[in-house]
Amino acid sequence: MNTEVLLRQLARQKFQPEWFSARAVIDYDDSSQSFSASATIRMRRDSLLWLSIKKLGFELARVQVTRDSVYVLDRINNEYTIEGLDYLSESFGLPAGLAQLQDVILGNPVFLDSKGLKMEPLGPSYHLMGRGAPVESDYYIDADGLMLRKMAISDKKNGHQVNMLLEEYGETPDNKNFSYLRRLEMDSQYSGKAKVSMKFSKLETEVPKSIRFDIPDRYTRAK
Repeated sequence: MNTEVLLRQLARQKFQPEWFSARAVIDYDDSSQSFSASATIRMRRDSLLWLSIKKLGFELARVQVTRDSVYVLDRINNEYTIEGLDYLSESFGLPAGLAQLQDVILGNPVFLDSKGLKMEPLGPSYHLMGRGAPVESDYYIDADGLMLRKMAISDKKNGHQVNMLLEEYGETPDNKNFSYLRRLEMDSQYSGKAKVSMKFSKLETEVPKSIRFDIPDRYTRAK
């Protein structure tokens, strides 16, 4: 299999439901804090990504990402944030685009530039690599089933690095392969190093969900 054939195969089996929802247990750790929380995730393809993060039944934060903006409600400090999508890239090194963020949640490869990718076989897997562009990328894909096992994106110019391991594959309600456990390592010159794991459960696809994001009048804008 050459690079072009592999990319066509990946495009054919890409997981891209119109509606997606799930629960997740999130473990977060960086140099200053660590915590565990639960999250409700709701998405509509090419429209929005919505998360509600709770601990002990209380909502800590609510996040909504649209095609051009990021909205965050900080329930602890009664503050809100509204930023452009570059906020995610500058703060965490995450892909600054709604479609790319949805691909991260769905476990799809995030191809920032697929034209310059090269492929090498590594026994039971394929290694796709992008070199020479401002943002370099690596993808490790099972030869049997073409499931993504690892993805690494490095923006050396701006000092961002994101690695994601995809584990515990199982089937979705519509019989797609899905990684129910993700491990992310993020390194940004602005926010430092952080580790995040996400354990998914209670997946639903193609079921429209109510999505609300209202900023209370008493909240102040975060500085």
